[in-house]
Amino acid sequence: MSIWRSGWPRSSCASTSSSPSCGPGASASCCSPSPGRSGPSVAEATPPGGVLVALPGTLLPPTIFEGVALPDGWRWHGVDWLGGPGDGELTRAAAELCRHWPPSDTAPALLVGHSAGGVIALQLAAALGARLAGLVLIDTGASAINHGDPQLPQRLRAQWGEAFIDRFLHRCVGEAALERHGERLRHYARTCNPERAYRAMCSLRRLDLTARLSEIRCPTLVVHGDRDPARTWQHAMALAEGITGARLARLDAGHTPMLECPGRLSQALGDFLTSRNTGRH
Repeated sequence: MSIWRSGWPRSSCASTSSSPSCGPGASASCCSPSPGRSGPSVAEATPPGGVLVALPGTLLPPTIFEGVALPDGWRWHGVDWLGGPGDGELTRAAAELCRHWPPSDTAPALLVGHSAGGVIALQLAAALGARLAGLVLIDTGASAINHGDPQLPQRLRAQWGEAFIDRFLHRCVGEAALERHGERLRHYARTCNPERAYRAMCSLRRLDLTARLSEIRCPTLVVHGDRDPARTWQHAMALAEGITGARLARLDAGHTPMLECPGRLSQALGDFLTSRNTGRH
């Protein structure tokens, strides 16, 4: 089974103008390129454009990124990590991505991680080091200390069903975004294995990647929604302070700005991608 519904590692990107060694304490050797593939390096001159490999939060579809417009030449490629290989453990998902990196022989690949997808992205970025072209972290954190909903996994296991999904999505994306996108969000959540989602949520609350932030060597943008009920401003600040040279963007949004304020997120991403190509990061 492919970790991507779109068929990773084959290239079929949407355009918009398992090795435990990838876990804590890993070295970049676990993500060595596949035979015959050198992989991109941020040290090399790169033309404008590339692929944004996007990891959504738990129980959210990889299509949530597609409404965020990108500069010319850039395209989204969403990862259905919860429906891919493994059992929902975030470290195993990172290892599977690591095993297939880079997704393209030619285009620079940046990693975008939202919520639990951000925890996967942090592990992969630390393992890849300077071979990752860039990193965007959206409403996530290096640890679950002071997370706004510590008992969520237990409620999922006890209450899984339509009512739980509705409450979860309302908290995750907000009322207005749920009115606009509720049908497809509910459809995806219903297709998910609840035990995998439970393990993903438990894994997130167990991991503390604070000590690995210094291993991230690529240009990084940290995005935080001021009204996020799950992640605090302190989570975003800790990421920005722990990753050398990281930029911080604060948006008037909740936990999922891709659906709540796609225009403002598009502007933040455009500025970041432009500064990366001009070396102003």
